Amino acid sequence: MSLHGNTKILIESFDEKLSFAADWSSRQIALGTIIVLGGLYLAFEKKYDVNWYSMVHAAVVGYGSLACVLINYFLSQNPEEGLAEPLRSVLCQGPLTRLHSIIPAISMGFGLFDIAEGIHNGGWDFILHGLATFSVMAYFCEYGFPQIITPMLLMEISTPFLCLLRATFFNEKALAANMLLFGISFFLFRIIIVPYLWFGIFWAAYRNLYNPQSLECLPWHFVYVVFIFGMFFHCLNLYWATRIIRKVRRKVSGIEKISEGNGLSKRERQREFEEEKKTD
Repeated sequence: MSLHGNTKILIESFDEKLSFAADWSSRQIALGTIIVLGGLYLAFEKKYDVNWYSMVHAAVVGYGSLACVLINYFLSQNPEEGLAEPLRSVLCQGPLTRLHSIIPAISMGFGLFDIAEGIHNGGWDFILHGLATFSVMAYFCEYGFPQIITPMLLMEISTPFLCLLRATFFNEKALAANMLLFGISFFLFRIIIVPYLWFGIFWAAYRNLYNPQSLECLPWHFVYVVFIFGMFFHCLNLYWATRIIRKVRRKVSGIEKISEGNGLSKRERQREFEEEKKTD
């Protein structure tokens, strides 16, 4: 059997394994996510200085989104199998697999946890991120086309490394390796790949703004929402990128040891700011 045939069978088999969730709504999936993540938080809290519930969510959503993007790529290379995303959903043809719809609903439930973490750490950027995550995922899920937003969740691939920045079971070399992986994955996915995929979604929606087939399922404000939320997350990621660069400079210059200053709390960020003012 050809590689094309094997890939198609693999995708269909994978989708069949998710048939148990066929009748679940996005709200039910989000509620289930809240229950599971709440259980993880109560069981582990931040044992070993790791944010376990955030890491589990990011791993599931990030790599689930990657699987969806690879499936999209397969279809784009084999147009006889049907339209690939994002044009498929823009023209109201539904999700390619069940996973395409499940991933955003999981993030919708997690958005509430992101808000709580931002309030706890006193970080306005995390509060905004949580509010934006919940609002955007709710918009796509409630209107019935969550699969369109799934590629954007590739951003979460860098988050497991972020959650391990203070892991007490790592020695200094392991921490340095984890920081390197975090930096690479952050810039690769959040600064390069995701903006590229977002533009593909925006452009497909814009070109079909007045297409009767598109208007059957997409509201008139869809293209504007895609533009606004995309620009918000891109600007937020650029802001975080500047913080990462400053952090790297502090590590390389010897102001901080590898194992120091890796928290996200407001107190630690204020300390960094005051120390940088002294060295300027």
